[in-house]
Amino acid sequence: MGWRRKALGLTAAELSRKTAELGFPITRGTIAKIESNLRSGKIDVAEVLVLAAALDVPPLLLLFPQVASDSGSSVLPNVFTTDGESIRWVSGETSNPRVYDMNAGRLDGEPSLPNDRVELIANITLLHQALDTRSSLVHHLRTVERDPTEMHTAQQMLDRNADQIATIRNRIRTAQESLWGMNRTAMSEEDNND
Repeated sequence: MGWRRKALGLTAAELSRKTAELGFPITRGTIAKIESNLRSGKIDVAEVLVLAAALDVPPLLLLFPQVASDSGSSVLPNVFTTDGESIRWVSGETSNPRVYDMNAGRLDGEPSLPNDRVELIANITLLHQALDTRSSLVHHLRTVERDPTEMHTAQQMLDRNADQIATIRNRIRTAQESLWGMNRTAMSEEDNND
């Protein structure tokens, strides 16, 4: 974290002020302890998110700052892996990180097969892409409204996109139900009862 703070030309006190502006003040002393690892690597998720926002970096880069160097780290106790593999795991691209075999200079084993948790993340990404595509298709439909042939083709593309969105949303629902063991209505009711 210190590398980014220094790259921005911020003192620990200035970074502390930025976190306060975000609504989650982190003291200068806490920042110094995090940077010097006096907290034994322990940091709250909220602190990671606020510090990432204050430093204008994705939170993953605070967790794995050496990602561009092809180095590795212990992502779990007794699990040393590459930072790239760690990022794939934390971002939901794989269900478990593969161990890096330092003697062989490679990751051990095959990537984990996708499970409902990985599928949920993948489908959320697909949904965002399909919704972005929909915006482009709607704009295209408006630009060709005077050409019946083009308009028909554009409408067909828009209809296919709507079908894709419905399918993806259904996959998301299925993955959520599998992950949490209940449907969304039951989840909402349980949240209200807590």
